[in-house]
Amino acid sequence: MKYIYYFTIISLLLISCESPNPIEVKQLESLGIVKISPILKGSLEKDSVIISIPTEFEIKINSPFRYLTWHFIGDKKNLWDDAFDYQIYEATPLSQLDIYEVFSKKTFRVIKKERKIFISKKAALTLLKKYNNDKYFENLELGETIKLTSYDKFKKGNKVIIEHLKRSNDSINFRVMKGDGSFYYLQKKIVW
Repeated sequence: MKYIYYFTIISLLLISCESPNPIEVKQLESLGIVKISPILKGSLEKDSVIISIPTEFEIKINSPFRYLTWHFIGDKKNLWDDAFDYQIYEATPLSQLDIYEVFSKKTFRVIKKERKIFISKKAALTLLKKYNNDKYFENLELGETIKLTSYDKFKKGNKVIIEHLKRSNDSINFRVMKGDGSFYYLQKKIVW
């Protein structure tokens, strides 16, 4: 009888230690590279270029689930994934084919590379000079990029751009379908 009490108490303690959230998300200081890309010809942003600033997240899986989706909100608008507004990477771009392999791990990291942050061509020239880059964005073809520096260094040396990004209310939103069919929602503000 005494062993039943011990077993019950230990079982309750183990159950109470289990996280009620199926996932936990933490933003990390990204070491990814900040890049400049051309915009589509005929775009309304003719005097601008795209600056791609990576943000990195660690996702910890606490309990089994049926599926996990995410989307990003930038300047109070939903961003379209993949080919349009951003891409999600682990070591390479994540696709539906390899996403289940990633989710089978207990902890994994993803990097979001946004494609909807515009800066003026004048500001882009200043950045190219600052990072001793002799390339020029007018000669770039669609899909080509100019690497500037790692995000941690960029953040320290370009406080005006970072302060502008901090004023936006950008976030990453997760939707998890748990094993019992219920949903868990998580919203994390992106810290620039």
